[in-house]
Amino acid sequence: MITIGMLIFDDAEELDFVGPWEVFAGLYSTTGEGRVVTISERGGVLRCAKGLRVTADHSFADAPALDVVLVPGGQGTRREVSNPALIDWLRKVGAQCRWVTSVCTGALLLHEAGFAKGKRVTTHWAFVEQ
Repeated sequence: MITIGMLIFDDAEELDFVGPWEVFAGLYSTTGEGRVVTISERGGVLRCAKGLRVTADHSFADAPALDVVLVPGGQGTRREVSNPALIDWLRKVGAQCRWVTSVCTGALLLHEAGFAKGKRVTTHWAFVEQ
């Protein structure tokens, strides 16, 4: 069984994790071949970029082992790139995953955690140089 974790944080772009969540849930959850979970630093309710409130399934402390971790973009990435708890968790968890991926400016967090260094990646046009 595959476990896919969607990292979420305040000001994450809704489409960046809800869209992939829907696709992965459709592929794996409905067949019983896997599950999709949301994970945030402390668990609980978060407010996304456009105001959607989401309750994380897990905190960093109680998150299950993951096969895939997806990092969304959004305004929150600008703050979270300097969050050592998030970056350290991503670095640790991502090292155990088969796939580590991001959407849009989530690439900034992957870069900070070391996963994008030395690789050709892309992001929102306004952040390519960064």
